[in-house]
Amino acid sequence: MPGPLSALLIIALLAAAPTVARANGEPGGGGPPTVFERFVLSAYSPCVRESYPVASLATGPLTLPAVARVAAVAASRPGEIAIEVLRAQQPGRPDWKSLAMRVTLSVVSGPEGETFRLGTGLLDGADVRALAQAVAEMARISAAPAATPGVESVDMDFHGGSLRVGVLRTRGEAVAYVQTGDLPTLLQRAVWEVPTTLYLPVKDLPALVAALGQAAATIESVRGN
Repeated sequence: MPGPLSALLIIALLAAAPTVARANGEPGGGGPPTVFERFVLSAYSPCVRESYPVASLATGPLTLPAVARVAAVAASRPGEIAIEVLRAQQPGRPDWKSLAMRVTLSVVSGPEGETFRLGTGLLDGADVRALAQAVAEMARISAAPAATPGVESVDMDFHGGSLRVGVLRTRGEAVAYVQTGDLPTLLQRAVWEVPTTLYLPVKDLPALVAALGQAAATIESVRGN
């Protein structure tokens, strides 16, 4: 059994140890990035998972800003953004449930119209309304002229869970994007260096905002049932 001096040394070492930070800068431990995933993993009784389809948005080929032409292959193919709401709950315990939004990115990969899934991202249900509002603000800002002349590039984004949505403006050209994956990794790389990225024109952002708003409304409805 450690003595008082040993106990003090252990406390000091724990206090000095670096903490793990989440992508938004908040301290946090390891494990899945969403409350929903942690809820499913920690369920001690049968866990029922339900899926509610919300929307499917088609994206067409587009031309990326010159600096991002390295991703031209991915941008040249039609794609799809599928949005659904997930609910997990434990039978007999109506207060034990968790909700999330799942976004699946796909691109057409063959002449017969076969689709290839780029990736899937999750966002906790409590954050979906904020995402819809953030994307609406990005659309508004992108429609206006650049606020600061001479800026090489501007990247606006909202990120949470394993999902990132943003707008990249480079030399006056703007393009919206949706990414999925490990956020600390995504945020350390340039947007066009992330393979799990689907691009869409800024003019299509209102349709994405509407779909996200529909997902938020579905979450609120399902939560009340």
